Amino acid sequence: MNAPRPSQSAEAAHAAALQAEFNEKKWVWVPDEREGYLAGWINEEDDDAAEVIMSAIGEIRRVPLYALSKMNPPKFDRVDDIADLTYLNEASVVHNLRLRYGSGVIYTYSGLFLVAINPYQNLPLYTDVIIQQYRSKRRDENPPHIFAVSERAWVNMQSERENQSILITGESGAGKTESTKKVIQYLSAIATDAHLPGASHAHTPSLPSSVLPRGTSFRRKSISMSGSGGSLTAKGRLGLLERQIIQANPILEAFGNAQTQRNNNSSRFGKFIRISFAPDGSISGANIDWYLLEKSRVVVRSPAERSFHVFYQLLSAGGSLKQSLLLDGDVEDYEFLNRSRREVDGVNDHDDWDNLIVSCNDGDGTLPYSLSERL
Repeated sequence: MNAPRPSQSAEAAHAAALQAEFNEKKWVWVPDEREGYLAGWINEEDDDAAEVIMSAIGEIRRVPLYALSKMNPPKFDRVDDIADLTYLNEASVVHNLRLRYGSGVIYTYSGLFLVAINPYQNLPLYTDVIIQQYRSKRRDENPPHIFAVSERAWVNMQSERENQSILITGESGAGKTESTKKVIQYLSAIATDAHLPGASHAHTPSLPSSVLPRGTSFRRKSISMSGSGGSLTAKGRLGLLERQIIQANPILEAFGNAQTQRNNNSSRFGKFIRISFAPDGSISGANIDWYLLEKSRVVVRSPAERSFHVFYQLLSAGGSLKQSLLLDGDVEDYEFLNRSRREVDGVNDHDDWDNLIVSCNDGDGTLPYSLSERL
């Protein structure tokens, strides 16, 4: 047997030291107004309260027993699945998510569910290489990821011959809109790969698959991919239907999303997206139902928020279309817009307008909206 590497030995020694320290005391989580929960160990305990020494600051606090939460041993730090924790209390769940997020890991399983924490930045987690890494793999073969959930829905559709639904939920700013786009990206990519010339078919999908999101989050990203499609990028391999589904996002976000106090790209409506697959694995159709649009935002909103993106995009870079609509002023000249925030950090209305025009442009036949329809 090969001798363990020094790094492995050091890690093992460190883990053993942490476990030894943990075994010496009765560790608990103590509620804290600022940090949520702080670690400490019980020094003395009576019938209804305990004297707890706080680990970080050495402070002694007397805390009711009902407010304390048991702590898991160090070996459970950063586990992929919260369900594996011995003590499944709120403090332990928050601690595990905090450790993983601090290590740059935004996805964590909780049994059948996937917990995603918004990183508020673009991460290289959605490239073609990553898609191929999750393709045809079991959930436990890769780290937690939105692609693993999408792959499971795809496999279940094939094996069970039943419709599948993915529910994406969370508070404003949690990342629902972005997660929805990643599900669509993955399904479009594997559906395209499934009927490429020479592609292998381990299973044959037959019935429609549904994606059920209710949205909120940030900007869309360009995707370049390599792998089973030869030298073509993902965009180059996608068929017309796949491109139509993806290109619908800038239009929905321009007319239905807005900046709020908690989120720069908050969806102000709900949507139900259904994607149907043909027997050969290709996408045969899709439809998007939207509902509960926040129409009142057009005329009134908080001074720290904006109206729908499209108004600012049009006035910023509308060009000839702006002139044809007889709009000759800037944001400050219109009462429904100048009473609240005009610009948002990290949001480029000019670039977003260009993306919107590309999505509506009938040049490549992706979404063939005529000029009259755009007006």
